[in-house]
Amino acid sequence: MAQLQRRLPRLPHLGLIALLGAAAPAAPALATAPSGSASAAPTPPRALHALPEVPKIVVLPPTASDLEDLDGVLSRLRGADATAREAAATEVLEAKPSWVAAIDKRMNEIADKTNRDDMRRVIESARNKARTAEREKLEASGKRGKVETPDYLAILVQHPQPTSKGWTDAVAVVGMSRMLATIGTVESARELIDVHTRFGDFLRVDVQLQLSKMGDKAVAALIEARKHKAEKIAKWAVRHLDSMGKAIPSEAVQTEDHQVLADVLRAYGRVRDPDAARIVISFANTERTQVREAARQAVTMMGDVANWQLRDSYEDLLGKKPPRDWTWDRTARELFGELDRQRLAQVYTLYDQGTRARQEGKLDQMRQAWDQVLTRNPSFEHRDEMAQGYLAVAKSKLDDDRPSALAALRRAERLTSNADDRKRIESLALTLEGEELAAKGIADQVLFNRAIELDPDNSRAKDALARLARGETEKKSLVGRWGGSLAIALGALIAIVLIALRRGKPEPAPSPTAEEAPSPAEPEPEQPQPESQAPASDEPVASEAPTAPPEKPGDADD
Repeated sequence: MAQLQRRLPRLPHLGLIALLGAAAPAAPALATAPSGSASAAPTPPRALHALPEVPKIVVLPPTASDLEDLDGVLSRLRGADATAREAAATEVLEAKPSWVAAIDKRMNEIADKTNRDDMRRVIESARNKARTAEREKLEASGKRGKVETPDYLAILVQHPQPTSKGWTDAVAVVGMSRMLATIGTVESARELIDVHTRFGDFLRVDVQLQLSKMGDKAVAALIEARKHKAEKIAKWAVRHLDSMGKAIPSEAVQTEDHQVLADVLRAYGRVRDPDAARIVISFANTERTQVREAARQAVTMMGDVANWQLRDSYEDLLGKKPPRDWTWDRTARELFGELDRQRLAQVYTLYDQGTRARQEGKLDQMRQAWDQVLTRNPSFEHRDEMAQGYLAVAKSKLDDDRPSALAALRRAERLTSNADDRKRIESLALTLEGEELAAKGIADQVLFNRAIELDPDNSRAKDALARLARGETEKKSLVGRWGGSLAIALGALIAIVLIALRRGKPEPAPSPTAEEAPSPAEPEPEQPQPESQAPASDEPVASEAPTAPPEKPGDADD
């Protein structure tokens, strides 16, 4: 700087500052520019990872068939026929998940028109009668102890009042509560909590019992109820979670059901719980697609509540802090993108291992590597190439290991995007299923006919149909055919040897009878009889040739 000032002594002060300011940014550019080029090409910005779409809680309108099925059960449950009521009380345990919308509609209709005091009196009256009967049974047996209240649905069915609207409404609401507990989804748990909200405290204990029966499947709905607009319901949900041992996030995520875990993560996102943010982010890179997507949806719903946890996770992953000007969504997108790059790097390594194994003819190793690929990323981009590999595995095991071949075919059928290939794969799979049944003695021609419809060139299915037409249930293998031929040839050879030995051995001549004796003019030479073949009896043995009768005197003269 001093040398520059001595060289330019006459420049004004402002001019010198302007000159230095213009020269300052040029120095780094010249230092970073590659040799032989006037300027460095700008690096294109990397595409950010898109945040997932936030799911909404929407109750769709029920279908006509679901309403009809539900109304049929409720009609029998409210009827005067005791047998039909008991049967309907059993049918509530067979409710379908699609009934949730229909139950919501019927619950709203009852809540809008019923008299809650009448419902409460009916339930309390039936409850007191049931407890009195239980107490009398306990005293009659000479025992003492706490009287257990029977199930509300059972006592309402046992003490019917078909003409009372309070009873019909009560038995319908309690019956639908049992249906919701049986269905066991987060949607049904939300509806079950709404039973307490709509009808009041006289059904609170019953709702708690049903939620406890649902177990972990009710946790997500109870977490959402912590932020209920009614403070009474929110405090009740907190107490019930505590009684279940699921009050804090680290306890709530302890489950082996992936669907339940995904629902719990989304529930924490909806209530925007900052204490759960770190745990939710930890599931954003899990191998389970269902759970990973739910965790990222939860982060999106939390928004800036999870900002500091996102920044800490980014620093832990990359070893550097994100820029201060990054918003929470920019940090989340950068974090999710880096997590996917690291996870997919392992996936591509496994895919390359499987590809090399296939080129070397090691199909079992290829299958093991690609199984791990699909476990980590079910929507892997090279699905069509993998489908052909699994098809090759199946073809190599058609005769030796049908179950493994069938499993490989089913995976190839799911992976391929080519409609014609899918038909051929399904045709071969149906053929193997038919052969498995034939091996068990079941001749099912439907599978083979269906296989030929899908792939007219399926010669294996045509051969199987031909065997079934001949009365054969299973295809004989080449080893079996050779074994049978060798057995027949060996048996024939043994028979020939035995016959030859039998002909070479002399047989004793049978003794002629009197009628078969030769005439005197042509006497046959006598054959000596071996001593070992002499008769053992003491009776005299007739000579082989009869002697001439003695001549009588006087015959010669004649």
